[in-house]
Amino acid sequence: MQSHSWRSSLLAALLAWPLATHASVAMDADAGEPTDTRAAAFDATLRTLTGPQSLDSRTDVYNANLERLRALLPAGDRLRDARFRSLYCTSARWKDVRSGLLYSDEALKRARDVHDTASEARALLCRATYIMRISGSQRGLPELDKAIALLADGPEQQLLAEALELRGDTRSLLGEQASAMIDFQRARAAYRDAGIDHEVEPLMQSIAIAYRRMGDLSQAQRYFTAAVERMQAKGDWESVATNLIQIGYLHAESGAPDKALAAFRKAESVAAAHAAPYSRDVARLGVADTLITLGQPEQALAVLAQARAGFAAEQDDASEDTLLRLTGEALARQGRHADALQQYRQALPLIERDGNQRYLAMLFKAQAASKEALGQSAAALADYKRYIELQQKLQGKMRLEQGRMLEYEYEIRRREFENKQLRMQAATRQQELATLETVRRWQWLTIALGAMLLALLSSLAWRQRRKSRRLRDLTLLDPLTGVANRPGIEREATRALDAAMRDGTPLSLLMLDLDHFKSINDRYGHAAGDKVLRATTEAWQAELRGRDPLGRIGGEEFVVVCPGTTLDQALVIAGRLRESALALRFPDIDPGLRISVSIGAAQSRKTGDSCDGLLDRADAALYRAKQQGRDRVES
Repeated sequence: MQSHSWRSSLLAALLAWPLATHASVAMDADAGEPTDTRAAAFDATLRTLTGPQSLDSRTDVYNANLERLRALLPAGDRLRDARFRSLYCTSARWKDVRSGLLYSDEALKRARDVHDTASEARALLCRATYIMRISGSQRGLPELDKAIALLADGPEQQLLAEALELRGDTRSLLGEQASAMIDFQRARAAYRDAGIDHEVEPLMQSIAIAYRRMGDLSQAQRYFTAAVERMQAKGDWESVATNLIQIGYLHAESGAPDKALAAFRKAESVAAAHAAPYSRDVARLGVADTLITLGQPEQALAVLAQARAGFAAEQDDASEDTLLRLTGEALARQGRHADALQQYRQALPLIERDGNQRYLAMLFKAQAASKEALGQSAAALADYKRYIELQQKLQGKMRLEQGRMLEYEYEIRRREFENKQLRMQAATRQQELATLETVRRWQWLTIALGAMLLALLSSLAWRQRRKSRRLRDLTLLDPLTGVANRPGIEREATRALDAAMRDGTPLSLLMLDLDHFKSINDRYGHAAGDKVLRATTEAWQAELRGRDPLGRIGGEEFVVVCPGTTLDQALVIAGRLRESALALRFPDIDPGLRISVSIGAAQSRKTGDSCDGLLDRADAALYRAKQQGRDRVES
């Protein structure tokens, strides 16, 4: 039996509309049961449907709990009504997408009426999927952005992770692989904050697909293989079939059609054996596509007929564009170009609506070939031109995404290396401190040797204690700039966060990164780079309040802790720091040298926050600032 969560339904809705069930919602429960008892049972069931266990829940168990939740809903309870409706909406029950959209609108209104953030976010996620079905994936992104913004600083970290994963999948589908990967990494961090430490299998699948679409087939293969192994062990056979389909396309793009056909056939077999009709028919599309490549159009048309019948039985038209395109290509292989063009004409508006530029390029190429075969030279030339334009655009976008990913991966590795170096330095200093402490203890023992040495030994001990304190302070300071080092600023941040949690006051954190600092070291030397770091640090200290500690966490990266400060107030401080960096001049290095800084800001949550989580959110905001052109502040 396959696993299920509301997220899996929504992810499926991006690619295909699930089998519809009756969507009416009964709001009245058995009046004989005490309201308080029903309410407590409702809350317990809701936690089962939304907690970590929902990620591994079987479909039949999930649906049974959802029906139980409906039965337990206390009459007249507006808050629980809103929670039920938003969760029921995400189960993707509506075959008629416009009816589903209307239901999501009502769920969103009720959630806002009772000011329930989690329900509002779920309703927005639900609404996004219906908008995508009606108008294409691009149109649903604003709803996903709103949901993520609502959840960003709240306690619903699992829901945030699942929303980020859904947006990442959507961005990946639209060709924005670098942005998608950032969403996936943020989702990983949110899962950790929610206490979910294991690698979530759908997330592994999503990362693999992003790598495949970006052309990094080796990385994609590694993630797909790991996902299949984990899902087989869990008995999630529908997900196994889904990953086998992706492996098939991976082989096809690698120029290995025989391996691709074997993977698609295996996926079809697994899906059929485990009652997963949608995955079975999607696998058949892959089989047909490969048979066309192998020059077997008759067999391809037979498989496509099976897939069409299967989709019709499920009342699912999400794959109609692919069915039409592949049917056209098979007919063209038979020399039936006029019939092929008829299929292409039907597929074109569907592909244009979804905004899949890759499929659109494939369609224009196939259409041009058929028109050329029919002697329609002018029309064929126009389609070829559109195909070439789209291909150039896609290749340019792929190169851009690959470059962004290389930059992203470089940043991750660089930070990991610098953090390792800083930890080693701190460990060395701690060892020195421990040695001095041992010496001090022995010195105190020697006092017992006699009163004659008492004064001398006391003097020595006093000097040693002073040296120990000085060294202890040094372990928390950056030797270059004199501000706190990574352990020091993390200690300050932890103290400030504890105080904020205790006193109920706001706390914000800024993460700063000097833009293109490596070029300064490369051009002027590390001594000049050190001078720039010291000057910048001094300028920032002059702008900061006395209560706002500044620390260097590695290379050109810094952190500012802002106690008693809201996010809006922190953004004002960040603006001053950015301007002070821009105002710096270095006539002894280069009169024309100018520096800028990218800044990410984050505010602590009211409950259940951690120092690592706050740093991760500020770091994610910093990366967005760099991605959007540097020399800016993001939150």
